[in-house]
Amino acid sequence: MTGAGLALSQSQDRGGGSTQPIPQQEYQSCRLELKMEEFEEEQISPLKSFILTYLLPEKCYQLFFHQLHLTHGPCVRMVLGKVLAMWSLVSLLAPVPQVWRLVRSGSSEGLSLLSALLDLLAVSAHVAFCVHHGFPIGAWGESVCVLVLLALVMFLIQHYRGNSLTGGVSVVVYAVFLYLLASPLTPQVLISESEEWSVLIVITSRLIQVGCNYSNGSTGQLSGGCVFLQFMGSLGRVFGSIQDSGHSLRSQAVVLASCGSAVLLLQVLLFRNRRPVGGERERGRDGERERKKEE
Repeated sequence: MTGAGLALSQSQDRGGGSTQPIPQQEYQSCRLELKMEEFEEEQISPLKSFILTYLLPEKCYQLFFHQLHLTHGPCVRMVLGKVLAMWSLVSLLAPVPQVWRLVRSGSSEGLSLLSALLDLLAVSAHVAFCVHHGFPIGAWGESVCVLVLLALVMFLIQHYRGNSLTGGVSVVVYAVFLYLLASPLTPQVLISESEEWSVLIVITSRLIQVGCNYSNGSTGQLSGGCVFLQFMGSLGRVFGSIQDSGHSLRSQAVVLASCGSAVLLLQVLLFRNRRPVGGERERGRDGERERKKEE
């Protein structure tokens, strides 16, 4: 409809059918307001676009930012779930700081080889479970990267202890084991059971490393960044597990695994800048040997 036609129709509505046009200034003001509303709808800020895409639907956005209703239960749970899910993805990079710490220091002092092996076994069970059930690679492809990094950690622990050959052989043996685990040769019942036990394997791994730190009086070359990312990822898994299955036995096991990561993080904070007890004894023995040689 043209501007004149719009003015005419508006004047008819107001005057009961009369054809007197409305004032031109009022008409221009209405057109300007309509243009401003259309412009605001088109020009969504990058922050709002990110929130609507990754965190909140439009309804929850209106409740939080326009009505300031910050205690709306379903929307709060939705935000927490998505934020912690993002943290869970970030936690997949947890082995990276540990690999960097090992390579930079040239030492694996304070790290438990058994704990690293159990972490590797837990992720292997998850990958084999996804392969056997035909899940798309997008759902578990990142776990393969974690497997490679954990296998590298296992090798470096042995390498810096002077057992490079043993470390290389263990990596080859693990690769064969993973191939057999993911192949049709392994019964699917066994794969399902291993997936169920993976949380308990993670708990055992955390407890072994906690005990190792306690006995040494230090965390050695354990990376604080690695432990922090593991802890944040465990919080995301706790929230997701409770949302999916409630207070089930598996959810309780996931909570215990998260507590193990929390204890490790606490040890990193308490034992930082402390030297391992075994390392101090070894340095003392080296000093005594040097003094005897000088005498």
